[in-house]
Amino acid sequence: MSHPRNCRGFTLIELMVALVIALIAMLAATELYVSTKQTYRIQSMQTRLSEDGRFALSMLQRMISQAGFRPNPITPMVADFITPTSSQSVTLKFTADGANTMACDGSLPALDSAQTIVIAKSGSKLQCGVVDWIAPAAAGAGSGTELVDFKIDYGTDTGPAIVGDFGCGADVGSNKERDCVADTYVQATATANPTKIVAVKVCLVLRSEAIDGGVAKAGLVKDCSATDIAGSDSDNKLYRTFRSTVLLRNR
Repeated sequence: MSHPRNCRGFTLIELMVALVIALIAMLAATELYVSTKQTYRIQSMQTRLSEDGRFALSMLQRMISQAGFRPNPITPMVADFITPTSSQSVTLKFTADGANTMACDGSLPALDSAQTIVIAKSGSKLQCGVVDWIAPAAAGAGSGTELVDFKIDYGTDTGPAIVGDFGCGADVGSNKERDCVADTYVQATATANPTKIVAVKVCLVLRSEAIDGGVAKAGLVKDCSATDIAGSDSDNKLYRTFRSTVLLRNR
């Protein structure tokens, strides 16, 4: 008994072709999903790293620029307004004005209160006092930022003498003994006279706590001293270096 042609089903070959096409489409969609998810993850890591770096730099700039501040400029500035304790630690002193000067946590200290601020690298953290500016996530959640390197160079002014209204240091006749311009940058151990420090260079090397197999680097990442960071070429973590120079404007 013959059947009408319009009642025929799919042949085995047609079913196999359809299954292959569907499988290819599914594999393509899966690959696209995995690729998109990985791209999103890496972009999130980059965004977190950039935001943390910009925040740390802005806080460093704000704090260092406050060194030696006093509400009444006639008041003599303390001699140790900046103490270069090491290449990874600095102590700053200022007197709060109650409105603009800021503490480590962003609060405004009371008017005329003497402030002593210590900024230092502590393990994989950048700390201001007891406040973490950069730190891995609590309990190793993997979403934080690690401080790999922190370096401070102090710009010292060694001269020459310049007109008193624009110069720095002691009076030399009608002039000041120095011109307020950094002539050399040194680390704390080489700094003999903190009162000659007129600028501070800071360098941060940050690393994402999270890892991703899609992060590939051509070679080892350099730290602030241009030294290779061991394992940085294969740890699947993102790195970024931030640098800034802050002028000490309070005299």
